[in-house]
Amino acid sequence: MILQNWWFTSLLPQNFPPIQPLRHDIKVDVLIVGGGMTGMSAAAAFLEKGFKVAVIERNVFGGSSTGRSAGFLTPDSELELSQLERRFGNEGAKKIWQVPVSGINLIVERVKKYDLQCDLIKQDSLFVGIGKDGVSAIKEEKEARSRVGFDSIVYDKSQLENVLGSKNYEAAVRYGNTYGISALQYVQNMKRILIDGGIQVYEATEAQRIKDHTVYTHAGSVTADKIIVAIDKIKPSLTRYSREVFHAQTFLSISEPLSDEDYKNLFPSGEQFQCWDSTLVYSYWRLTGTRRLLLGGGSAMTTFMAQWDNKEKVIDAVIKGFKARFPALKKLEFIQYWPGQIDTTRDLLPTVVRDAEAPHIHYAFGIVGLPWASFCGDFLARVILGTAEKDEMEYFSYFSDRRYFALPTSVQRLVGKPFLFSMNNFWAKYYQVDVKRQLKFNPNDF
Repeated sequence: MILQNWWFTSLLPQNFPPIQPLRHDIKVDVLIVGGGMTGMSAAAAFLEKGFKVAVIERNVFGGSSTGRSAGFLTPDSELELSQLERRFGNEGAKKIWQVPVSGINLIVERVKKYDLQCDLIKQDSLFVGIGKDGVSAIKEEKEARSRVGFDSIVYDKSQLENVLGSKNYEAAVRYGNTYGISALQYVQNMKRILIDGGIQVYEATEAQRIKDHTVYTHAGSVTADKIIVAIDKIKPSLTRYSREVFHAQTFLSISEPLSDEDYKNLFPSGEQFQCWDSTLVYSYWRLTGTRRLLLGGGSAMTTFMAQWDNKEKVIDAVIKGFKARFPALKKLEFIQYWPGQIDTTRDLLPTVVRDAEAPHIHYAFGIVGLPWASFCGDFLARVILGTAEKDEMEYFSYFSDRRYFALPTSVQRLVGKPFLFSMNNFWAKYYQVDVKRQLKFNPNDF
């Protein structure tokens, strides 16, 4: 395998010219810092609204976490519905789950509206259980979906073998209205739409500092009435919120195209799914539109490391484990792999907040999953536009930086950031209960 991001490889034959960086000082109504899924979604919400808007991106649009992702458009990110229900109760879980559902709908609607070519594929989600704990996880997820009022199908071991070509999973829960996508192609396509709609776009333009209403870059500046900061790997020089951002590292790999026999061995029924298993550091896989297998995962050691690990041995272990569960695919070759650090928060939910010290600045960070990012960017834009629904404003309570965390950031000085994150991560997924701690919404905050 070679160390290379497949999404960039597949982008080469297409005509997505880079945009020149900002080299002067400009003034706009709204500045969006970040051209990933969140920032792009925010910018798209301002189309045809009569606002003067600019977007600056330090890479190319989608060049960071968005363009490294597996392209799963499913409400599941790091937290299953059953885990949200334990934390926030039935109604709270249902409301929070609507965030990624709305994010998926936004993406699909834009793909159809603008006829975007971005490898959008309808793929039902299949959460598969390993061992007894996996069976319990599938049962909990099915029961949670029933209580909240969501449809799903459960497969036991014998039934599952008819839809997934492995005898090594004990059970699975399936649900629909989910998709796979090339997020990099999607965001690059949307970049054209933004430019055609009059929005100023600058790539290779990194925000270096913010002072009052002005964001300074290397060769220019942008002064704006409102600022949305939607970037990953956020630096302390930009905001104090950088200490609230944590990282989980994962690896992705892409195979050669599957033969008809390989396809049948993976999905015996002919239906393809986007899949992930029930382990803490889970493996996940789906097919692209060119029928290549996209397989991702990591290790307990590298997932919580502070620094990137580019070693092929991590993804080799994931591939080896996958082939052990799908022995009929043992000869399938994987040609490229790439690592990436996913921005997240201590409890795995996004943070969407207005800066109390600079109320003209809104932040969206620690967002795991393309659908969540899609919604959060659009939501912040609609808050600024004044078009957000009244009941949506409650999301600020769920996603506040003041919400409960098992361990405070002050502990980081004693135990280090990776340990602090891993402990909060584990507690949030399996034990945390927030029903009685839920913040009351304060409309004056936003």
